[in-house]
Formats: sequence, structure tokens, C-alpha cells
Amino acid sequence: MRSLLLLLLLPSLLSAAAPVVSNVRAAQRAGTKLIDVTYDLSDSDSTSVFVSIQIYTGGTPLPAFSLSGDVGSGVVPGFNKKITWNAGQDWNRQYTTSGSARIIADDLTTVVPNSTLAYVPAGFSATNGYGSHGGATVFTSGFYMDKTEVSMETWTIVRTWALSNGYTFDNEGAATGGNHPVLSVSWYDVVKWCNARSEMEGLAPIYFTDATRTTVYRTGEVILRNTYCNFTAPGYRLPTRAEWSKAAWGGNTSGPYPWPSYYGSGAEILDASKGNYSNGTKMHQWDTSAVSALTASFLTTPCGYYNGAQQVIGVPAATPIKDMANGFGLYDMFGNVGEWLWDSYYSETTATTEYKDDNYKGPDLGLGDSRYYGGAFRPFVSSGAAWDSQGRVSPTTSLPLKAYSPSYLNPPQTWYQTSTGWPYNGSSGFNPSILGNIGFRTVRGL
Repeated sequence: MRSLLLLLLLPSLLSAAAPVVSNVRAAQRAGTKLIDVTYDLSDSDSTSVFVSIQIYTGGTPLPAFSLSGDVGSGVVPGFNKKITWNAGQDWNRQYTTSGSARIIADDLTTVVPNSTLAYVPAGFSATNGYGSHGGATVFTSGFYMDKTEVSMETWTIVRTWALSNGYTFDNEGAATGGNHPVLSVSWYDVVKWCNARSEMEGLAPIYFTDATRTTVYRTGEVILRNTYCNFTAPGYRLPTRAEWSKAAWGGNTSGPYPWPSYYGSGAEILDASKGNYSNGTKMHQWDTSAVSALTASFLTTPCGYYNGAQQVIGVPAATPIKDMANGFGLYDMFGNVGEWLWDSYYSETTATTEYKDDNYKGPDLGLGDSRYYGGAFRPFVSSGAAWDSQGRVSPTTSLPLKAYSPSYLNPPQTWYQTSTGWPYNGSSGFNPSILGNIGFRTVRGL
């Protein structure tokens, strides 16, 4: 067995009153594929901090997700803190002679602006969306994120204000109910709504119509570039792919889901109490697909529904019903609806060097005719579909218009009509560019 030698870089330190990481060293345990990264941690005014780590070979991030020890939330300052990486789990039969690690410590002392937001600490994205767990990771600074997807009620309040203040939208939005996530809104609608929410709350907006940043984006369909945006402004915006990926995992470092889930049977780590996903049976009171897919509703649950009081169907009586907010206090990062993201699509993104930069905002190249969304609407996780996938679609897309289920499908499945046709092409099954429901949630910088 070859040795995995890690030469550790100096850790990054955050903010003026940040905790201090020092004396970092690493060693591979003899006869194993476990790497122990040891460090000292001091903080004069915090009893615990949030710690994250990224391991590299050369300048390329490695898929270091099987981590244990003094990592994540609740790490108490002291000497000889230790993070153990199971390299055999994540990077088996490979080795490096030019390894390095970057440790981030955040004391989580930032005051959240309002009760609807949660703080996502500085750290690394899970994959940046470039493949499952094996893609490039990107460091992002801390930010605030909506605890839940934006509800129809919140959408309507801001939209009503915006229409009286020079904004236009192509879609009114749709939802199962006022406290359910808004759907049937395009990417352009959502970006303008972010600006409107900022201005309604007296915050400087992010998005402008060109690189001069003189005209706030309020009307029409403008192909926005990164240079059109004032990302340092305090207003609301869409999360980047890297930000959403980091937020979705909630600081969890093991298992296929954003809660500890490596061990146990499928029924023990995933059931209807965990989130709004699809397993072919009725799972909650708004899930009408199993009764009649032809007349199914949007199948959503209320925003933040899985808060420990969720009423679910089809789970054993002894199943504990838990608050499913992830480690950062975010709901429905698993299941319910997909969520619009900022990044545009460019076919040669990974051929550039910028996509590994800290706080990467996505490519400023390409046609801008595709935008990404995070997650999957009611993902078919029981059949292997990834809950944390990121797809892309035209920014003019608004989903859904109507649901139906072909008679030859058993069990029934819900598909959605769009302005470009049914999401079935007759030969290769689902067309992923127009399948599913897309809503959104917003973020703010510090």
C-alpha cells in the first residue's frame, strides 16, 4: 500500500476576531488508509467553533467527505485537535506526493439580520455541481440564506410592491397554498424579485442591466453577466452553485444524505419523515399522485414543514419524527422543489482556471441561455436519483402548467407541461431540461 503524504499549507483565518489554527501536521496510520490531520485551535471569546477542511493533490481538490473527529460544528478550542479522513472510502487505490490541506475555522458570532435567514459559515462546497462527490470543490465566504424556500405568500407581497414601483414580471407564480413554495416562475422573474425585495427593505440591490451598474434590473429579460452585479451590496440575490452545494449539506461530512446516513438499512436512514421525496406511495396530505396522477396537485409540502411536527403517512409507529433542518438550520434542501441558482452554463467551464477560485460566481462566458437549479423536485431517491444534483434549463422556463401521467406507466408518475412541450421525447424518456418544479430561496452577503 502506497503512502499518502500530506504537506499542509498554512490555514486560512477569517475576520479580525477569528479563531486561530496553528501547528498543523498530518500522518497516515500504519496499515490503514486513514489520514489523521492534527492541529491546535485557539479562540479568546468562543467556547466552540465550526471547522471545515479541504484536502488537495497539487492544486486539485480531493473528494474528502468521509471525515470524523474535530470537524464541523461544536469544535472546542484546544491543543492536538484531530480530523480523520477515510481516504480508502473516498479516494481508494490512489496516492499523492504533493498533498496539502486548507483548514477554515469560523466562530459563528455573526448576527443574522432577521429571523427568516440562517448563517452559512465559510467553507467548501460539496462538489460545485460538477459530478457526484468527485467534482471540484470551491471555497465560499460565509453568507446568509433563507431558512426555507420562498413561499407563495412572500412572493406575492414583494411582487405586489414591485409592480407599483416600476417592475414587471412574466409570471404570477403558482402554488398549492400560500405557505407552500412558489412555482411557475422563471429565472428572470426571480432575479428581478430579488432586487425588488432588496429595495422594498431599503437595501442596495445586486443586479443591474449592464456593466456600468447604473440602471437597476427591473424589467424585461436581460442576459445578466457577473460584471453587471454588485456582489458586495447587502441586498438579496440567488445563491451560486458552490454556495448552494455547501449549504445543502449543512456541514454534514458523511453519508449519501444531509444527515448521518452511512450505516443502517435504507428504511433506517430514509423514510417519509425525512423530507418530501417520491417512493411511489402517498407520503403526506398534499401528495395526491398515488391517488390520481391526472388530477395531482403540485405535490409540495409547506415551507419548513419538516420541523419536528410534520404529519406523514406510511412510516412505522416507532419511527422518531425529528426536526429535519440541516446543520445550518435550513429546511427542504432535500426534497420538495428545485431551486433556481445564479450560475449560467458554459460548455468549457472546467477548461478555465477560474472555476476553482474562491467565491467563484460561475462563468462569464457562453450565451447565457441556460441557468442552473439545485436539487430535484420530489427526487426519486428510492430508484437512485441524486437529491443534490444540479440541472440546467432555459431561464425563461416556468414550471409547471399541468400535470399528467401516461397510462402505460406503473406506478403512475407526474410529468409537467411547458411552453416547449411535454417533458418526454418519445425515444429516450424524460427530458431533464424541462422536468420538475423549480422555486427558489435567496441569500445575502455579510
